[in-house]
Amino acid sequence: MAVEFNLYHEPLSQPSRSVLLLMRVTGAPHKVHHIRLLKGENMKPEFLKINPFHAIPVIVHGDFTLTESKAIARYVLNTHQSDDHWYPSDPKKRARVDEYLGYEPGNTRKAGVDIVLNFMFYPNKTGQPIREEKKKEVMGKFDKMLKGFEDYFLEDRPFIAGDEISIADIFAVSEIRQADMSGTDYLSAHPRVSQWMERVRAATQPHFDEVFQGLEVFVDGGLKF
Repeated sequence: MAVEFNLYHEPLSQPSRSVLLLMRVTGAPHKVHHIRLLKGENMKPEFLKINPFHAIPVIVHGDFTLTESKAIARYVLNTHQSDDHWYPSDPKKRARVDEYLGYEPGNTRKAGVDIVLNFMFYPNKTGQPIREEKKKEVMGKFDKMLKGFEDYFLEDRPFIAGDEISIADIFAVSEIRQADMSGTDYLSAHPRVSQWMERVRAATQPHFDEVFQGLEVFVDGGLKF
């Protein structure tokens, strides 16, 4: 019997959503432990024993604990039998996946985090809505990121690594969906990104909607702590 992955998860965390979605679509046996970041549960002593860096996601697999979402994703695919396309054995396709995963922190991640901070975190802390000029600045940077992303990583390909979906697509969609918190039509000028996101959603159903439900409920509820 396969050893179950214990995943410590927060629905509002984009890398955590990516790992959960990967586990669901590959059928990796797992149990989800919800850690509410907005309630500070990641700073409690019992969680810090699991991850002293107080970050999400984390997995415990038997006697093995692993932090960092991309390392977790690769470990899941290395230890659980799954289709090759998720992390291709073909050197060029795998390199394309790794290229996006390396690009992500300073680009899709950074642009999405700026939206969360300025549209959700700071307004909730100060009681003041985001200023219009700041809104334009943040969304302008996000729009520029999307343009670069679609021109380079999508080009005329269905998915980042080619004709089939990979972990790069899962991570990218999860990061870009953070822009839902802006309440703007951020995809209106990027039909290629919109169409690609629909392909990723279709390729990962019914799990995609289940995994992203927490984000959607949070956004629909008014982005309140």
